[in-house]
Parts: sequence; C-alpha cells; structure tokens
Amino acid sequence: MKRREGFLGLGLVAAIGLTTGASLAQEPKASEPAAPADGATELPAVTVDAPAAKKAAKKSAATKKAPSASASASASTPQPQAPSEGAGVRETATGPVEGYNATRTATGMKTDTPLKEIPQSVSVVGAEQIRDMSAQNLQDTLRYVPGVVADGYGTDSRADGPLIRGTAASEYLDGLRRTSNYYTSSYRIDPYFMERIEVLRGPASVLYGQAPVGGIINSVSKRPEQEHSSEIGVEYGTFDFKQVKFDTTGAITSDGKWSYRLTGLARDSDTHVDYVDDDRYALQPAITYRPDNDTTITVLGNFQKDQTGSTQQFFSHIGTIYPNANGRRIAYDTFIGEPTDHYDTDVASGTLIAEHKFNSALKVSHVSRYADIKNDYASSYAGHFYTVPYFGFIYFDPDQEYTARVKYGAITETQTFNQDTNLEAKFATGWVSHKVIAGLDYMNFRSKSLANGALNMTPISVFDPVYGQPENLNFGYTSLTDQTVEQAGLYVQDQLRLGNWIAVLGMRKDWIDNESGGSSQKDDATTYRAGLMYEFASGFTPYFSYGESFVPIIGTSSPQSGSQAFDPQAGRMYELGFKYQPAGANFAINSAIYDIEESNRLEADPNEPGYNVQTGAVAIRGFEIELTGQITKNLKVAGGYSYTQAEYDNNSATDGNQIESIPKHLASMWGVWEFDQPYLLGWSVGAGVRYIGKSWDSLNVIEVPDVTLFDAMIAYEEDNWRWSINAKNIGDEEYVSTCLSRGDCFLGTARTITTGITYKF
Repeated sequence: MKRREGFLGLGLVAAIGLTTGASLAQEPKASEPAAPADGATELPAVTVDAPAAKKAAKKSAATKKAPSASASASASTPQPQAPSEGAGVRETATGPVEGYNATRTATGMKTDTPLKEIPQSVSVVGAEQIRDMSAQNLQDTLRYVPGVVADGYGTDSRADGPLIRGTAASEYLDGLRRTSNYYTSSYRIDPYFMERIEVLRGPASVLYGQAPVGGIINSVSKRPEQEHSSEIGVEYGTFDFKQVKFDTTGAITSDGKWSYRLTGLARDSDTHVDYVDDDRYALQPAITYRPDNDTTITVLGNFQKDQTGSTQQFFSHIGTIYPNANGRRIAYDTFIGEPTDHYDTDVASGTLIAEHKFNSALKVSHVSRYADIKNDYASSYAGHFYTVPYFGFIYFDPDQEYTARVKYGAITETQTFNQDTNLEAKFATGWVSHKVIAGLDYMNFRSKSLANGALNMTPISVFDPVYGQPENLNFGYTSLTDQTVEQAGLYVQDQLRLGNWIAVLGMRKDWIDNESGGSSQKDDATTYRAGLMYEFASGFTPYFSYGESFVPIIGTSSPQSGSQAFDPQAGRMYELGFKYQPAGANFAINSAIYDIEESNRLEADPNEPGYNVQTGAVAIRGFEIELTGQITKNLKVAGGYSYTQAEYDNNSATDGNQIESIPKHLASMWGVWEFDQPYLLGWSVGAGVRYIGKSWDSLNVIEVPDVTLFDAMIAYEEDNWRWSINAKNIGDEEYVSTCLSRGDCFLGTARTITTGITYKF
C-alpha cells in the first residue's frame, strides 16, 4: 500500500595443483603500458560513428562497450592503446569493465594497477553484471561476491548493511569515505549511477585511514566519455515498481577537450511491507575538461531525493524464527508502525577529480567532495528489545499477539567534506622498479540531530494491526546531538618489482578529533601493510600479505558504566592466496585463506538498551575462492564459496561464540548464456543460485536456518533495443536473515520480478 505524503594446508594444495607444469624461471611481463613522451600533446579529433557503422558493430549494451584510449571514462591520464590483461581493449582502473572480468583497479593500491598484482583479495562488479542482475541497490550487486553477506540485517529500505569477513563494511565512493556514524547521516547509492562496485577484503587503513579489518566497498561513478552514446529505459515489477532511467554521454567540443555525462532516474514503488514506499528521484551530471593528454579535470554532481520508510519492523524471535503460542508466524508484509511513518532523505554533493602528469615518471592526483544530507525519520516499531530489560515481557497477552511498540523520530542534517591528494613517482634503483605514492587525506564530518522518542505505545496486534490508536506515551525525551569529527592522515606506499617478484610496502599515520555533546575525544594510530607475490608465465600468481586496521569508535558507554569514551578498534590480518588468469583467457580464479584478529569490538549493552559495550577481541579465520569472467564464447559467470569462522575472544558470555549474523558457509554462482545460433541471435538466459548458511545470535542460543535462493533472467538485444525480465528469490522463499540476542529478527528479501526495455541511440 502507498504512503501518501585449518586453512594453510588447503591453500597450499590448491596452489600446487594449479602450478603443476609451470616453469619457475620466466621472463617478467610488462604490467604497465609504455608511457607517452614527456610534455603535453594535442588530443586527437573526435570521430563520431555513422549510424550504418554502429549497426554493423556487434550488438552490445551501452555498459558493455569497451572504451578506446580517447574515450576512457576514467579520470586518469589518457594512455595509448595496449592489450588488456584478458581479451579486448585495455581497460582503466575506473573505466568500464568488459564483460564480467575486470583486469585493473585503483581501490587496492590507489594507483591504476592490474588486479593480479595486488596481494590482497579484490572483487569487481562491473556495470554489465549490474545490468544483467537488474540490481536496484547495493545489496543486489554483492549477492555473488564471496566473503560478503550482502544483506546482513535483511532487506532494509534505510541502509544496505553489508558484512565482509565478519565485520560491518565501510562504504566509499570514488575513493572517499561515504558513510560515517549512524545511517541517518548517510544515504543509499544507486547502482545505475556506478561504473563498477569494488570490494577490497581485508585491512585498508594504510590507504584509507579509518577502515574495518574485514574490508571496504568502493563504488566508482560513471564518468564522461568522448564517444557519443545514450540510452533510456523503463521498468515495471513486483510491488508496483515503476522506474524510468537514462544515461547519455559524449564530447561537447570537436577538439575533444570537453565531454559530459548525465545520468538520472525516477522511481515510484511500494515494497513487500505494507505502507512502506521506495520512491527515488536522482540526477548525476558530470563534465570533464582535458586541455591535453597530461591533464584531466572532472566534476561530478549528485542530487538525490528518497522517500521511503522502514521495511524492518524489528519483530520478536517469537513469531519469526519461532512460532508463537498458537503456532503462528508473522506475515512478510506485516507493518506495525503508523501509515504516517517515513524515512526521507535529500542529498546534494559535488566531487572534483583531477590529475596532472608532469612527465612519464611523476603525476599528482586529487579527489575531493562536499556532501549535504538531510534526513527526516519517523517510525513506530516493535519495542520488545527495549521493554524486556525494564518490564520483563515481550508480548502483552498469553496468545503472544500484542506487542509493545517504540516511537522514534529524528531530523538530521549532515555536512561532510573530504579530500585526498597524492603524488605518484615511478623510478628504478638498480634492477628494482618502484611505483611510490605519498599522500595526505582529510575529512571534516558534522552532524546535527534533533530526536525524540517514546516507549510503551499502545500495544498492537502483529497479525491484525489496527492503526491510529491512542498513544500511551509514558516515557519520552527530546535531545539535540551536535557532533564534529576531523580526521587527517599521511600515507606512503611503494610497489616494487624485481623480475617476476612483486612486493608492496606501506605505512600511515592518522589523527582523529571527535567532539560530541560538549565532550572531546582524540585518537591517533600508525598502521602498516606488506605483501609479496611471484608471477608465473602461466598466469598463476601466489602471494602473502600482512595488513593492519584502525577504526576510532565514536561515543561512550552507558551512564551506568561511567560514560567512558570507547577505545579505537585495532586489527591485523595475515593472508595467503593466489590469483590465476590463464594467458589469453578472459576469466580469473582467485582464492585466499586468512587469519584476522581485532580488539575493542562493540556489542549491544545487555543491561542498558541504546548503549554499547566493548567486548574485547574477535578472531576470524576463513577461506575464499572466486571465479569470474567469460568461460566460453557464450558463457560468462560470477560466483564463489567462502568459509568464515568468526568468533568472540573475550571474557564475557559471548567468548568462543560465532559472531552474530555471520554464516560460516556462503556459496553462489551466477551465469549468463548468450546464444549465437541464427534463429536465437540476440537472446540470452541467466540463472543464479545462492546458499546462505546458518548463523547464530551472539549468545549462540538462537540458530537461524540456512537457505538456498534462486535467481533468473531472460533478455533479448538487437542494435538499439534491449528487453529483459529478472526474478530474484524466484521460489518466494520466506526466510530469516539474522536474529540478535537483544530480542529481534530480520527478514530476508521477498520474491521480486522486474521487466524493462531500453532504447540505445
């Protein structure tokens, strides 16, 4: 309804199997293209394809076109044509991915580097894969990435909440941190605006500062191209989903110095929960100025207006994971708030991306962004995890039907400015080549929030809710929170190569100043990373790496515990793995085993709701294997398997327990078959299977069952048109995503079917 307003042995066995027959003495491969001559050069004239030439080209979606050197969507310096690490034209670290197999990234090193030369696990989901899966949010894009729980807290219209290697992920956009503090200070990105979404697993603090030990997600925005192309599409689907979207790019001037891109969408939709909308209006304009081949300046804007509510109702264990006294469970579409509830967000941001190459050995890069976010949140939801410690009940009646409710509202205004400037130098010392990057980044985050809430509203039936009842508000508060966080970091990193040996060394110093509620908290840390790889001619590259993480924890313990400022989280990881891409192939197999330790984790305070306690250390060990790319001429795939043993290592009641919401086993595989027979030319079919293993609450009392989900796709494409239909959770499996020891459970994503048609010109 609409609202109206033991892993080392396993890794070595795999490594030995893949290296059988490989020579141990090979000539080193050139991993970088030849640099252009020093000094500025004039840009080539822009060539616009005639319509006849376009029709003669192989049919491909706009997102599937491989960029030429003069049509790169990257903000990096234009490079001459060179073979890619796989097949086709050489890609750039921020440009389009050809098919499913990305070969380069900037997320892992902050330099344009081949994925096979990064001694850490990195996954890249490109725009073509996003399109094929009809991904409408970040959760959708990550469902086939190993080691990632895409919707750790179920389907949530307010925030995505992905988990990586047993930790909550930090989200970045174009290399700058996008999420900080509470979710009302952030917003959800739209995958249609992204060229690629990249997952860096493991510590990233040396390059990014405050980043969790499990990893980060960096989304790369679509950027202007010089080749003209446009598309407009319309979609319709389950829950009255209606969406119009467009994307247009090309050169502005005939000399190729100015180019533009404009991407936008409008969505009007319900969700599987009654009275919760999912409406969005968004526009992303971009313009690039390239006065010569050595300088690129890009300005990106983002304007977004979301009108939704909370699909999460925080239902009790009883009625979700367990049946109630009468054997009943709460229906998937149940809404126990009030129809006037809402979660509305307005975003306006501007990003500057600039790069200048002084000569073939030295360049400077800069990215900065200012974002203004306004969020208006009003919600009424099940309040059992608040009421239990105070009153000792979950339901008010013996039939376990009427639950307590919490009413909460907040208006939050957030402004964030962050920037990253670095200098990259290439040189050699004897037989060793170096690519050194040194930089300074800075963030200023400020958030003001006016909030009010109440416990013990009039109880409501979870099976037959009646809205608009008188509110019995016997507890309430009004509070103004004003928080400012400043962060500065200095970092240096060296990528070394000696023959077939590749090494990475890096270190960083961070300073954090947090002011909130009249109190001040200062933290600082020094973090390190190191990695070593050997590149075989067969395409097999084993590696070993070490990394550290640092995350300042904003806030204090409960007044009952003395309102003590939290210590920063600190972590370290050892990783042993390999990257394998056979010569001439357009697919890759990557695998890793790892050992993580992290201290000072936060956990909900069992004695005082709304506050956290620092539980001490966690130990996380795991194994991952991933396959992505074009397996045959007709078949492209993405998927893998991960095992995550994530345990608390402390002196509390959770000691030795698996961390809540983290299944030990995750497995998935998505594949698309493109027909080439004359009578089926243009047709493609896709299918996917996802296995989510069982998980537990932090006390290991509640076991959330495992579940297997299926997805599917059919598409037809010709020169200018593409039609598709997608189904997610095609069996409409109703499942619980996770349950917390505080008393609530989160429901997974219901079946959704969308169909759409796109016109390209």
